[in-house]
Amino acid sequence: MLADSNILVYSLNDDSSKQSLAQKFLQENQDNLEIAHQNIFETLRILTHPKLSARMNPIEAIQAMKDILLGYRVISPNDQTYRITLALMNKYNLASDMIFDAYLVATALSNGIDTIATDNVRDFKQFIEIKVINPFS
Repeated sequence: MLADSNILVYSLNDDSSKQSLAQKFLQENQDNLEIAHQNIFETLRILTHPKLSARMNPIEAIQAMKDILLGYRVISPNDQTYRITLALMNKYNLASDMIFDAYLVATALSNGIDTIATDNVRDFKQFIEIKVINPFS
């Protein structure tokens, strides 16, 4: 199962009302969760963003991310990922920000992962190729 960026952000953001739930989810599912390269950099972008009330400096954010990554398999796009992404874009007529959601789904699928855990069900529910679960509902 792929852990989406929002779960990682919640787990590291001291101002998040979902922090303890996100941390519990990550701990309880450690043997069954993967994290994609894309999620790592999306998480770092959010955690260091000036508009985040509990913003982390880059060094703290990188260290926190490294600490999380010790317990999970990190997946990468492979030679099938871009083909799957293009097929999803064609199938669902995707543009703009939805391309990155398709790329994340394609990264999961091209690594044999068929489920994504996210608090952002809305953006992923259209992809029938992957099961979507919300650990917060």
